[in-house]
Amino acid sequence: MNIFNKFYKLTDLTENEKILVKYIVDNSEVFVKMSASEISEACYISPSTIYRFCQKIGISGLSELKVQVSMSINEYLKENSSIDFNYPFKENESENQIILKMKELYEQTILSSLNLMNLDQLKKISHLLKNAKHIDFYTSAGNLYFAENFKFQMQEIGTFVNVPIEEYHQRLTASTSDENHVAIIVSFEGRGMVIKRLAEILKLNKTPIILISSINENPISKYADYYLFLSSNENHFNKISSFSTRLSLLYILDCIYTCYFNLDYDNNVKMKLEAYDKLSGRSI
Repeated sequence: MNIFNKFYKLTDLTENEKILVKYIVDNSEVFVKMSASEISEACYISPSTIYRFCQKIGISGLSELKVQVSMSINEYLKENSSIDFNYPFKENESENQIILKMKELYEQTILSSLNLMNLDQLKKISHLLKNAKHIDFYTSAGNLYFAENFKFQMQEIGTFVNVPIEEYHQRLTASTSDENHVAIIVSFEGRGMVIKRLAEILKLNKTPIILISSINENPISKYADYYLFLSSNENHFNKISSFSTRLSLLYILDCIYTCYFNLDYDNNVKMKLEAYDKLSGRSI
């Protein structure tokens, strides 16, 4: 995850730590060249505050923090865009203006999703799915089409993903799940009562839960064992359409699929080609 995005997710900072974060964000290019004493003087904080902050965010020390800031700054600055994700084009704009605005929205969405990607979580998720006996995918509304696409991709390489659609079927699947299952839950902010109840049942049954959601507060997050974040620039309802959220979800699911595929690359390629030989009748 981009270090700047990690900053914005922190909710338990002291006042001095908030001052430090603001200074890093506002003066990132200068910060990476400063010593601990120079940072302390500029922020009016003690050096111990800097090292406690590093420990809080899982970084070994100031040197690593400066490295991560230096590595993240370019992508972070690129993501700062004036585009309105909810209303990317205005009334009476030309077709050319619209398609260029949509291009920018998609580019910013992918960049935002990339900056939010936690590579450690992605690696753990791909291995978790590889070792699972059963994979169940829980979501609703338009996200079901993306779940079905993920199911199709996985089935092409011999891995079945169960996508219960009706509410009763979802509850039944969760109720009969156990530690041999892995549950993927997609919920932007965990608003639906059904999805919350499913998470409660799955947790009770000791089923590992992978949550894909926005970076906003989500009541389901307390049940999740693994998590990945969607680009979260859109309003939940006040928008033309879920352009950004849909693309972000597709990107994340494709990243999960490709990392899973890569765990047994040669065999997966072989299986996919053999399956299509049989489908076409060439192997008969």
